[in-house]
Amino acid sequence: MSAAPAGSVVAVGGGHGLARALTALRALHVEPTALVTVADDGGSSGRLRRDLDIIALGDLRNALVTLARNGPLAEVLDHRFSRGELEGHALGNLLLVALAEQAGGDYVAALGRAAALLDAAGRVLPSTTEPVQLKARVSGQEVAGQVQVATASGRVERVWLEPDDPPACADAVAALRRASLVVLGPGSLFTSVIASLLVPGVAAALADTRATVVYVANLLTQPGETSGLGVGAHVEALLSHVPGLRIDAALLHDGAPSPGPGEPLGTDLDPSLADQVVRVDLASRRQGGHDPQRLAAALRRFVERAG
Repeated sequence: MSAAPAGSVVAVGGGHGLARALTALRALHVEPTALVTVADDGGSSGRLRRDLDIIALGDLRNALVTLARNGPLAEVLDHRFSRGELEGHALGNLLLVALAEQAGGDYVAALGRAAALLDAAGRVLPSTTEPVQLKARVSGQEVAGQVQVATASGRVERVWLEPDDPPACADAVAALRRASLVVLGPGSLFTSVIASLLVPGVAAALADTRATVVYVANLLTQPGETSGLGVGAHVEALLSHVPGLRIDAALLHDGAPSPGPGEPLGTDLDPSLADQVVRVDLASRRQGGHDPQRLAAALRRFVERAG
């Protein structure tokens, strides 16, 4: 199978879930565009945001490393310092800061240069190039910050960005508009997948795209963020946060439970929420989470149609 046309497949999200989706797409010889949330405020990303008033870089770095064909350099960029003032920082985050400064604050150009250094099998783009904060209403109370939303005790009722109208990354909008396949998830529902789509221009482009939109459901609930939410509630949350969104297919795990905290999401999904529901074993037995090869097999039919 030949590589899909550049830009024809867009994967949306952040963190380890997006990395699994990108790995699965690479196994299908696709060079995807990763559209990544930049609202993280924890760890190295959070420290850099507070020091420099920039967008979160960690999920962008993780996507670049996942797509890298230059393995030795990718391994170095994933290195985290263990002592001194740099303790906890990932070298790749610092590289992206340097590249962005050299590019006069142009994050898209910086990510392009990093992708070239890594010989990345695809492109990585932020949902917005402006700093944003994720906020949520949790059991009637307002919570601020991605980390606080992810760990809040109570039901997440709604999430939004502040400011609520950041400019969409123009290249990300263009990628969605020309896409033939868009993969949403897996990943943290509110703080990765939905957070990527809260930028109005991104949401509008996704609602308008002619691409096939496939939602890859998580295997388990995420303690705190999605405790007690089944697969139907996950899809309903997506649809309620992204006006005009349609989901053409939903991939649901149907097999032995995945190891890890949380409860299985289940496989009962109202047919009105997705045009096609695919129930298949997606779990990794060794490390938990989605198995990239199983996910690749489930995505193959959609990639082939898109190509």
